[in-house]
Order: sequence, then C-alpha cells, then structure tokens
Amino acid sequence: MNSSLLIGRTAHETVIRVVGHGTMSESAAMKTAVQSLLSGGSGRVLFDTTDCEYLDSTFLGCLISIQKYAEASEGGEFCVAATPAKRIQLFSTSSLDHYLNFVEEVPTALDELTPLDVDQLDPRTLGRHIAVCHDELAERGGEESESFRNIAEKLRKELGEDFAP
Repeated sequence: MNSSLLIGRTAHETVIRVVGHGTMSESAAMKTAVQSLLSGGSGRVLFDTTDCEYLDSTFLGCLISIQKYAEASEGGEFCVAATPAKRIQLFSTSSLDHYLNFVEEVPTALDELTPLDVDQLDPRTLGRHIAVCHDELAERGGEESESFRNIAEKLRKELGEDFAP
C-alpha cells in the first residue's frame, strides 16, 4: 500500500494528513515536521486521519511523543481530527482514544495540500526511533504494555546501545 503525508495551511492551523497507512517510515517525518512547526510558533497543528486506514505501533507511540512535546511547548497545540468511527478504528486498541486531543471536524485547507518528504532513516536511527516510540506505548500501560517494553528492549540490545526514551 502506498502511503503519504500531506501538509497544508488553513487560516488558523497547519494540517498534516496521512493517506493510507501511517507506519514507522512516516512517523519520524511526522514528528520532525510537527516539532518544527510548534517550535516555530505556528500555533495549532492538526493531524488529519480522514484518509488513514491504519496506524502501526511505532506511529502510535510517535503520536504520544508529539502530544507530550506540544504540551510542553509555549503556545503550540496538537490535535487529531478523527470521527468517532476513526477513533475506534485507529486508536482504541492502544487506549489513545482517551489520551490524544481530538476534534471531529477537519477544516478545509486554504492552500493545496503538498507532499511532506519522508526521508529513509539509516537503520540505527530508525531502530532508536522505533524503540523510543514503543517505550512511549509501554508507559501508557494497558494489556500490551509489556509487549511494547520487550520490543524496545530487544531493539536496544540489537543496536548495542543503552538509550533512554
């Protein structure tokens, strides 16, 4: 399945839309873009799930990191636009449907949505990213937290590194 990230502006926010599947490949680009926007004082960043069919565990863990970053930033806000059905489909198994800031209505972008570059990370950087994202999921608790913690620990051992989430 082809996946992509698109970005555009409305009068009051930046919109990032995932089309297809949001995976570990797209998550790092999403995180970099959102952190850059929030640190640049762009106000609200809205993650649009309208055309999203699936989010893998790395992408979900990355959303936790993004939410934490937004909460700590001055004047920045991160929201997820998802209908109630999309919330169940994409976020309920990880209990993020009760954690992330959701809005139901997706504003129409004033600008054309343009592709956001998704650079391929080198294997070590990607491994670190995946481990940190799974640490975030493990910290949230729930039925799968131990599995997420084991994934992160296994990646650290394979990388031969000890790094904190």
